[in-house]
Formats: sequence, C-alpha cells, structure tokens
Amino acid sequence: MASKKKTFNEEECIIPEIWCGEAASPPKKKGKVYIKAGTRYECMKKGFGAGTHIERNSNLPTTSLQQIKYVGEQHEKDFKAAGIKTIPQLVSQMKLKTTDESGKILKRILTKSNGVLDVKAYNSTVLYLYKHGVPSAPPCQKIKH
Repeated sequence: MASKKKTFNEEECIIPEIWCGEAASPPKKKGKVYIKAGTRYECMKKGFGAGTHIERNSNLPTTSLQQIKYVGEQHEKDFKAAGIKTIPQLVSQMKLKTTDESGKILKRILTKSNGVLDVKAYNSTVLYLYKHGVPSAPPCQKIKH
C-alpha cells in the first residue's frame, strides 16, 4: 500500500503581522494574518524596517540570497559556507533533495548562533522554494504568536 504524500500548504508559511492602518479592524487579505493592532511605536518600527529592507535590497544583486524576505547578511554567509552562493544555486540544489533532506539543510543553515531556528527566515525560504518550482520543499514551521 503506497503512502499518501502530504501536499504543500502555503497557509502554514504565513508570518503573523501587526495591523497598522486607519480602519477599525484589519482587512481580510489572502496570505496575511494579523495578530493585533499595532501601537504607534510598533507601526513606526514596521515602516522603518520595510523602508530599510527596500533600500538594502535595491543595492543587492538579484541573485543574492538576501532577496528572500527575512534572510539577512548572516544567513547569506551561512548559506555560502554550505556551498550555496546564489538563489539559482539554492533552487537547483533543493530540487535534487528529498523533502527531509532539504528541511534538514535549511534548518542547519537558518539556525541562529544561540541554537534557535529563525522561523521567519525558514518559512520565507521554504515558500520561496515552493513558488519557484521545488516540489520537495519541506513544510513550514508553526510560528507562535
């Protein structure tokens, strides 16, 4: 009897956000989960972070691993140490791996120096791989909020 392969669920990859807007309640948007209304300070930090991200990415090569949301400079160094220097290399290498193999590799690379998995970077990378033709992308990790 053949085992049934679990299909990839994009919704498991959604990273919860704070709501920053003028409406009384956040809009229902596909691919977005709002956990609460942000304070003025939280919304200012979110806007500043978004602006910094846009500016930083505009100065990076299009093949830089930092083009993947939440993948920063240290993650890119860790990918390079594992022999993965660009986004095309990441995609082509992960296409050759099983779901378990790719999950183990990504967890090893995206675990911070304190031993904790950077779940936002992991889920963003997994979703990127899935959307770019890697059928064996591992499932995303549950984010506690």
